[in-house]
Amino acid sequence: MAKAKKSKSILTDNSYSFLKNYINNPSPTGFESSGQKLWLEYVKPYVDTTFTDPYGTAVGVINPDAPFKVVIEAHADEISWFVNYISPEGLIYLKRNGGVDHQIAPSMRVIVHGKKGAVKAVFGWPAIHTRMNGDSKETQPKVENLFLDCGARNKKEVESLGIHIGAVATYEEGYEEIAYDYLIGRAFDNRVGGFMIAEVARMLKENKKNFLLVYM
Repeated sequence: MAKAKKSKSILTDNSYSFLKNYINNPSPTGFESSGQKLWLEYVKPYVDTTFTDPYGTAVGVINPDAPFKVVIEAHADEISWFVNYISPEGLIYLKRNGGVDHQIAPSMRVIVHGKKGAVKAVFGWPAIHTRMNGDSKETQPKVENLFLDCGARNKKEVESLGIHIGAVATYEEGYEEIAYDYLIGRAFDNRVGGFMIAEVARMLKENKKNFLLVYM
């Protein structure tokens, strides 16, 4: 959760439009390039040069010949899931991609990024009355007993949608504004850092300050 702009905010409407697009764009760990492209396009007017290194790091530089440099760094990725197994009945089982919390997964809607594009799915989870069995302890969500349902009736139908072992799934929920000027969205912990770097670059440019190397 993050605080939204106030009437005297130093942020602009364009800044918030960028933040919304940046948060809503899927950029799972190991596949961050689409988010990095959004970031680079936004910072280009405010920096002298941009590049990506062999590791895929996106970099914007202000005054590259300055003898003293400051580096600001942030992550662009979001934790997510890998497709690990497709059952004969068409259920999709997963492994973590990063430190994703399995306890919040039941009933969450996701996008599976397959070979043919995005496929909508939902985490399956039994109704509470079926999880309570007499005096026994209620079943808890685990990575091993969670699965996705994309509507397919068997493994062949899942694969015909382009879903494959190793495909990445990200949560569907995105940027929203809630009461008292707060914002919510997935991957805020990573991308707000990238957003702040971009805004530092913008304000340095607009205030004619010229000494910083910004890096993501």
